[in-house]
Amino acid sequence: MTTTRPKSSLKAIQFVTLLCLCNHPSLNAQQTGQAYDGVVLPTLPEVRRPFVLDAVNDPANGKGAFLFEGRVVPPVIRTEPGRMIRVEYVNHMSKESKESCVDGPCMNMTNLHFHGLHVSPNSLQDDVLSMMAMPGQILKYVVDIPKDQPPGLYWYHTHPHGESYQQDLDGMSGAIVIDGIDRYAPEVRSLRERILILRDAELQEHDAASSLLKERVELSPTACGAAGGEPQRIFTVNGVVRPQIAIAPGEMQFWRIVNASPDLYADLELDTEQLTVIALDGMPLAYHDPNHRTESLKHVLLAPAGRVEAIVTGPKAGVHASLRTRCVDTGSDGDPNPAMVVADIDASRAAPTRSVSEAPSTVKAVYKILSPALVRGLEASPPDFTIDFTEDTHGFYVNDKKFSATDGPMLTVKVGHYVHWRVVNDSHEIHPFHIHQVHFLVYEENGKKAARPEWLDTVNVAADGSVDLIMDFTDPIIRGMSVFHCHLLKHEDKGMMAKILFQ
Repeated sequence: MTTTRPKSSLKAIQFVTLLCLCNHPSLNAQQTGQAYDGVVLPTLPEVRRPFVLDAVNDPANGKGAFLFEGRVVPPVIRTEPGRMIRVEYVNHMSKESKESCVDGPCMNMTNLHFHGLHVSPNSLQDDVLSMMAMPGQILKYVVDIPKDQPPGLYWYHTHPHGESYQQDLDGMSGAIVIDGIDRYAPEVRSLRERILILRDAELQEHDAASSLLKERVELSPTACGAAGGEPQRIFTVNGVVRPQIAIAPGEMQFWRIVNASPDLYADLELDTEQLTVIALDGMPLAYHDPNHRTESLKHVLLAPAGRVEAIVTGPKAGVHASLRTRCVDTGSDGDPNPAMVVADIDASRAAPTRSVSEAPSTVKAVYKILSPALVRGLEASPPDFTIDFTEDTHGFYVNDKKFSATDGPMLTVKVGHYVHWRVVNDSHEIHPFHIHQVHFLVYEENGKKAARPEWLDTVNVAADGSVDLIMDFTDPIIRGMSVFHCHLLKHEDKGMMAKILFQ
């Protein structure tokens, strides 16, 4: 539903915007290069009820942002399986943008995508095709979360084709938590919870503030992989450059991390400890295998849009530790993705934060177990559909076609089946494949059986490589027109997306 807000209300909101944007921490990081010594990881606001979210512009530089209850800090949306997310999304962005998008000046059109949720692609839910608000218009979302939705970490971000990259780079995104993960991993129930949203702070060449930011995160000066050029951005966490995360020696905490960057990869590791992974891309490991509750990993690679939920343990007293991202080789045509420090661990204290659950969940866990025979049959079968990612100097393509809003679906699938898809990357840079509404099992990479088959909603496809997937098209809720695309959002904006019709 699209409506228009009265002009008097617009003026009031714009006045509030002028007061609030000056305190936006990620903007301060970009503008001043402040070192943020001793800044503790900010706790994000949360919302469970219907709420209003405003899209606004920083009057100084035109950058987009979300305004919630008078602050430019997007809320964490919390809900449970079987409930609804209700959002009134108001576009208070300017009619004339100061920013550039892929086809020229941005139009400041906007909408929301509820990334990873198994919900309808139709209006008024996760519709990124026909639901669009121009400046002065309102979208009203009513997103029905199914009772068997895997509990975990998801996220929301804008998805207007042609402008997704710039709005996501500006920070127009937030986390979604579906409660109940303790049903699949009871060990997290009493742990302190941290939600970490990784976004970007931009770097400029020959700029003193940017030099300070590089020093602050200890940006690796050596070349990273085959990609050329200079790094253009660094990570922030909850809007802060290299914050301190309080955790007592030996204390276990439950960290829920989303990579909300439009194109930076985060290969995360903790200096002193392994990560005990509970879920990837919102999907508890135990959801498809009750005997596979956790997995201990030294590092976890998160593509743009990827999430990890893991138990971490505080280092011994007196031991310095940091959360880092390692070098990621994005390919000869990719962008540099060097190592850097993301956050420091402060073991001298543990600030109070909420626990995952104050009481044990009374609702039983729902499991979705695939028979080994079904899996073997799909793995042995030829692909039901092959996606070919290509690019040239004119754009980015899926099966030699550049996305157009007026196109029909590239394919139609019948709901009620598991199918075998193959994604081929015929370019010299990594492309992360993402499909709306569903998860898939990654069982083969570059023609070899995956060492750890995992259920994801976003997967890296190596340069000149491929992945084989078991797509879960069994949910009867998912009917209508949806999309799949590369989640390097500039590539999506330039055409690497296609429609899919679920019937």
